[in-house]
Amino acid sequence: MNSDPRPRELAHGLLPRGTRFRGGLCGLLLTLAGSVGVAGASDEATSSFLPYVELAPFVVNGEQLEISIHARTRSDRRYAEQFAKEVIGVAYETMDRTTGHGLVIVGRKGEPHPVTVYRQFLAMADGGQLNPEVADLSSGLTHMLQDWEEGVDIETGSGDGPDIDFEMVVNAIPLPLEGIGSKLYQMAWAEEFDPERLEPKLRSLAPEDLEKDELVRFDWVFYLPPRSAFSEAMKQVVPTLIKESDMGFMQRMALRSALTIFKPLLKTAIEGVRKGMLYLTVLRAMSDFPQDDIESLTEVYVESLMPFGGGEQDSPIEAIETRKFRNAES
Repeated sequence: MNSDPRPRELAHGLLPRGTRFRGGLCGLLLTLAGSVGVAGASDEATSSFLPYVELAPFVVNGEQLEISIHARTRSDRRYAEQFAKEVIGVAYETMDRTTGHGLVIVGRKGEPHPVTVYRQFLAMADGGQLNPEVADLSSGLTHMLQDWEEGVDIETGSGDGPDIDFEMVVNAIPLPLEGIGSKLYQMAWAEEFDPERLEPKLRSLAPEDLEKDELVRFDWVFYLPPRSAFSEAMKQVVPTLIKESDMGFMQRMALRSALTIFKPLLKTAIEGVRKGMLYLTVLRAMSDFPQDDIESLTEVYVESLMPFGGGEQDSPIEAIETRKFRNAES
């Protein structure tokens, strides 16, 4: 088993609350340097969403898994299928049971993240612009966003580190679409994520409209930002990191070189974290493990995907089985 602590450090701060690692996004970059239907929408809008949902051909141990992909281009669909295939297989092996009928929605390049829709809804609720019964539902969405943001836990300038704003990386972070969040995402999608077009739809929402969730047929729904989202985020993060870090000239040059040389490893690490979030979503929805066990299993899964280990690493399944045994003993 890999004894190098760095994978644990690199992964910290990018999973939902409760799944804690040590380090953070800044630590990840600095380590590289040192290494040299639809709610409230019409039937027409609803029918325009569903045709993009296709069952993906995932088979594990001879069992056909009911995992669907929502994508609008062939390349997005290939990416989402490739992304999900490994995670779903590992989740199946972890639970020794079906992973449920899940849906992975891959965002399109340039399309706003679902969090922007949630924030518009919350702002209108706070401003008294929604049906009071609908506005009463905003507290659950507020708590969900707080937990999600705190769980991502980007280190924002504490201590001697640089000030990395959560907003710089938010578009690259996946999240499960649950409850009212699922319905709001579908409404925004139907309006092409145009806030001006969405506003009157939100104003006219009635509680019964929120019961028309076309995605309720799925056991879990996961929003996956497009493949390009992390690269776009790094265009904002890296200049800030270099400018605000307490580094000398040679250290800054080393960081620039490291980011260039190790970019493929960096992408692999971030994809590992994003896969960990899908794994966590599936286990929370479908397993009977205690919450603490789900979090510890997610941790070892992400660690097994990190490319920076110094020694032999267990495969994801081996690492997970070892942790399951330890969890059973404790």
